[in-house]
Amino acid sequence: MLVALVATGCELLHQDRVVARVGDVVLHESALAEATAGLTGEDSTKVADRFVEQWVRSQVKIMEAERVLASSQGEIDRLVEEYRTSLMNNRLDQQYLTGRMDTLITDSMVRRYFDSHRSDFVMDRAVVKGRIVRLPDDYRQSVKLFKLMGSKSDDSQQDFLDLCAKNNFELHTFDSWVDFNEFLSYLPVRRDKNYDYLLSGDKIREMADADNKYFIEISDVIKQGADAPYERVADRVRRILFNQRRAELVGFYNDSLYNAALVEGIITIENID
Repeated sequence: MLVALVATGCELLHQDRVVARVGDVVLHESALAEATAGLTGEDSTKVADRFVEQWVRSQVKIMEAERVLASSQGEIDRLVEEYRTSLMNNRLDQQYLTGRMDTLITDSMVRRYFDSHRSDFVMDRAVVKGRIVRLPDDYRQSVKLFKLMGSKSDDSQQDFLDLCAKNNFELHTFDSWVDFNEFLSYLPVRRDKNYDYLLSGDKIREMADADNKYFIEISDVIKQGADAPYERVADRVRRILFNQRRAELVGFYNDSLYNAALVEGIITIENID
């Protein structure tokens, strides 16, 4: 009898106490302990109080959803089952691919795919390369700087850079393709005005605001609707090749599962008249 009494007392001592209830749903102390693990004192109390309140609020909303959406329960169950099936399939595919998926996609593979599918990659906006320099409106050598910027001479270009550095002019150089709209963001442009005229010709152009001049050079342009340059889509091509390889492996895995189930007699398909 003493052994039985001690056992009963221990069982009651370690019973998972209910700390909150909403309808027939309960929150046990063990779940609260997980939420406050590693915390002590006031921190533990604050986290516990917040956890309980959030749990209660969530359960109250679930109860209301079940009441209001009772007629839609069948549709909700179907969606939940679809999500569960999708989640399990994705997890299984990922487990199968681990250690089998060769992620090495070389630059030459990317280039070959791009060269054979150029028509699939068309620009949906204009992109440019070029330079913009901002200088004070009262800079006395602005004409000289303007001419140097447009010169094709290497010496003149070096003089241009030296002048910009000496006077601490703000110089933006776009050696890689950049969206035309981003290029314009460095200029004193208006939203209600069209600046496509900057895309024609290779001459240096000028803009101004209240205090500054802006010299603008657009050296290269690819307009909307033209074939995209390789460097703009290389990462996209790499993702395409990766997804293709993944789809091939998953397809092989699915076929192997199906064929094995046929051999083992697991599958039964009745004739449908």
